[in-house]
Amino acid sequence: MFDAKATRATQKVKHQDIMKRFFTLLFVLSLTTSFSQVVAQMTPKGFAPVSFPTPPKTLEKLIEASKAWAATYNKDGFDVTDVTGNSLTVSGLKKYACYYWNLGVRYDYNIRYTLKITFEKDNTCKVVFNTKEFYANNVLTKTTIPDFFTPEGQLKPDYKDVKPTLEATVDRMIQSYINFISN
Repeated sequence: MFDAKATRATQKVKHQDIMKRFFTLLFVLSLTTSFSQVVAQMTPKGFAPVSFPTPPKTLEKLIEASKAWAATYNKDGFDVTDVTGNSLTVSGLKKYACYYWNLGVRYDYNIRYTLKITFEKDNTCKVVFNTKEFYANNVLTKTTIPDFFTPEGQLKPDYKDVKPTLEATVDRMIQSYINFISN
């Protein structure tokens, strides 16, 4: 009897050790993925540039991959302009890019945006997101990013949902781009 209890106790310790290792590995992986996620920050002046390491490819391959991503990502039409040896600009329309609520009614904005993509000499890529056109019901509005903020730089209460939804859209867009050119 004593040997069976000792065996069970040993198995329990081994099981606990395996679980500790598993959860440590899971924790480390979740930290690495959370640090590698792109975080777009909307300010009253627009979006701050986002930089990330480029995959080990030639500039020509990165430019071609960027053009292919533009065609794949932008189903509603796109333009690739200002192509140089290390940069390009992608313009497109993003439907349902952000929204806000007013008196219980959700209002969606479509946006026309540009992504200025520059491959730096230090093996990083800098992406600058910009939008100056917001559409409501497919009609161009006079709304711009600074309109969502007070003169002091605080988000206006009526537009509290615009910032997180537009940031999430830009995050998904840039993460899609990173994943595409990395493969």
